[in-house]
Amino acid sequence: MSRLVSTILVLFCLLPPSGGAGAQSIQQPIYAYRDGDIWRYDLDANTAAQLTDWGYNGGPILSPDGRKIAYLSTAAEFVDRYEAGSVSQYSGTAPANIWVMDIATESFLLVADQTGASDAGYLRSLPDWSPDSRQLAWLQIDPNRQDLDTASLQVYSFDGGRTGILHSNVNLGHQGSHIRMPSIRWGAGGISWLLFTYLTGDANPFLFIEFLNPAAGAAVQYNLGLNANRDNTVRDFEWVNHGGRALMALQIQDYWEVLDPATGNRTRLVDPPRLKNRFLAGGLQLIPTSVAVSGGGWRIHWYAAAASGLYDTGYRSVRVNRIDRPGLSSDGAQMVWHNGDRISTWHIGISDINRGQVGNAGSGQTFPIPQPMSAVWAPTEWVTTGLSHADGQSVAAAACSLPPRLNLGMRAIVSPGLANRVRSGATLSAERIGRIVAGEVVAVEAGPVCADGYNWYFVRNANIAGWTVEGADGEYWLLHYAG
Repeated sequence: MSRLVSTILVLFCLLPPSGGAGAQSIQQPIYAYRDGDIWRYDLDANTAAQLTDWGYNGGPILSPDGRKIAYLSTAAEFVDRYEAGSVSQYSGTAPANIWVMDIATESFLLVADQTGASDAGYLRSLPDWSPDSRQLAWLQIDPNRQDLDTASLQVYSFDGGRTGILHSNVNLGHQGSHIRMPSIRWGAGGISWLLFTYLTGDANPFLFIEFLNPAAGAAVQYNLGLNANRDNTVRDFEWVNHGGRALMALQIQDYWEVLDPATGNRTRLVDPPRLKNRFLAGGLQLIPTSVAVSGGGWRIHWYAAAASGLYDTGYRSVRVNRIDRPGLSSDGAQMVWHNGDRISTWHIGISDINRGQVGNAGSGQTFPIPQPMSAVWAPTEWVTTGLSHADGQSVAAAACSLPPRLNLGMRAIVSPGLANRVRSGATLSAERIGRIVAGEVVAVEAGPVCADGYNWYFVRNANIAGWTVEGADGEYWLLHYAG
């Protein structure tokens, strides 16, 4: 293994469809996951139609313009081996394909399959849409051809029908015994993901957030300052409209902060962000309120704010991410969520939860590896009340904690233990180009550069030339060599 952190993690934002920002006048059907397949549910007619019959699908993920849904589908090659008993998997990410369905025509497009994969297959994260609905992005790893802690960020363009690579070295962080592809969020501020990892030689965990600008191809990473007790960990993250700016909202226990991707500055919000129909100025706004539960942990109580007051909808979830998130109708008057084998709806004026039951037909597989999603109805977006604390509760981006010891012209040696990673630039988002093993001597040709909380030096010897970190958390990895 090598010393040094790398990056990660990721996002969600929705924009109006081309041709206008007016509210949709026709009530769109509800799309939901059930027993490994995608269903369409018409609430008015109280009918359900099964749209796929593979039994190993996970979704749907609604495009920001409301015209398409994307979903993951476990690769047939893997399912065959699984059902034959030649492979087993109880957690983690399985090889999967990505499909997109056009809602108007209910026609299907295979965006990413297993062509060219090794025997282990391509592992893929849940995809996310670009704000203009013209691209779809996901994280991808080939376990037989890549380090298990590294993925590529892939993007499919519907304009050209081609897939490209936006970032070839996304660090997946600490994975344990199973690879779990992190979620990404794509919003007006870029593509983002989280990285949970341990720095080599340090038993304390670290949490980072990384933002990638797709247009510029440049990434920036911020240390979220996870403490030893982890009671300030980020439970969820979403792109929000905060006073007309696209910021990242971080849920931490029972409060939220907004983070500016341009500076890394964090400010605590007075109120939680609100989920609303993105095409309506009015209508319901759903407020996720964290409530402590006995034995530790938190549960989200969803409240609905409307002109006539604040209401407890009765919906409870563990988190606010896309798996537990409710949906809103296109007229902004009702909400919906996935509730086991039910589609549950709520609106102002009813005292009991009105449940709509999806039919029992279908494959009914018990092993749908792709993580299922909540029901989706109409495009939504997160907004804040615009109120944040002005009492100095901003959290600045991490600075370099170690004073630099090396200077231009010195020689340096890597301290005993693990190797130092070498990158093409003085940032954690730069490409990894190699490593310097313990005891290896290099010449210091540039630096120090303080970035991502570390002092970086450009070093060179007969084997490699690039940027590496001097040390972290009170420990120096790169030492002055006078021999």
